[in-house]
Amino acid sequence: MDNQENRLHRELAPEVFQIAAELYSQKQQEYTLQELILIGEEAKIPAEFIQQAVDLVQSKKKSRKIQFPKKLKNLKLVLLGVAAVAATLVVGGWGYNQISTNKTSSNSAVNILPVKSDKEQTHTGNVERYLLNKEGLVEGILLSNGKQIKFAAHNGKQLEAEIKPGDTVEVIGKSGTSSSYGQEIDASVITNTKTNKVVAKQPKPKGEKKPKSSNLNTLKVDDSVQHWLVDGKGEIKGAILTSGTQVHLSKPIRQNLKKLAKTGSEIKADGVGKETPHGYVVQVISLKINGELLPNSN
Repeated sequence: MDNQENRLHRELAPEVFQIAAELYSQKQQEYTLQELILIGEEAKIPAEFIQQAVDLVQSKKKSRKIQFPKKLKNLKLVLLGVAAVAATLVVGGWGYNQISTNKTSSNSAVNILPVKSDKEQTHTGNVERYLLNKEGLVEGILLSNGKQIKFAAHNGKQLEAEIKPGDTVEVIGKSGTSSSYGQEIDASVITNTKTNKVVAKQPKPKGEKKPKSSNLNTLKVDDSVQHWLVDGKGEIKGAILTSGTQVHLSKPIRQNLKKLAKTGSEIKADGVGKETPHGYVVQVISLKINGELLPNSN
């Protein structure tokens, strides 16, 4: 598609878009936004064009609905439509501008069916740090606005490669319950808005076993809380301390922590953990908060 001989003249773009849109709208099954982005990657379409097109059509869908008589029999025709659009985008960076121009036209041919789940929302923010699991593997990111982006630990290396602290990201995912302690977003797609690199959650490879905790040492913590870490229900599951150390709490400790937990609380803890390239991670065994020993700490 990078071959100069295969480039299409911009005058062909409207017709190509119309054919591609018809192919998309005639499908027999629905596709998630993540699947469309993955298909777009094969056709070398940047993820932001897919997202912008979906957002555009969602707004258009509220006012009118267009049907086509034929049905798409398989995903190969969808890929053909995507490839045609990708070829057009190569011509002078014309793609999204043309869609925007046609937005108010009653004859617009952009009719991609909505694919974004009602439970998924788009969030943006700057990456403050990586979030670590008990084994010290990257399993998400913390944004500077406090939102905690949950991702799969088995996709952690890809996340580290494409997303760095300080980057601005766009996140598509399911929003957890927001509480006074924070909010967790279960992400399906994370986009680096500067590089346009996309990290999409992938299923865990078959047969892959959960890594065992290794090289653990007995650790003591004496620090104050910078961020509480929460689960999908908005309930505390751990904390990030001012030193950058991340602590994981057992369920009994979490339950007794609710009435005492505040940002800036002083904690002293004993546990086991390890040092990682992104700071220490500790599994807490016993915990004192503001001098009070919590029950079920042993």
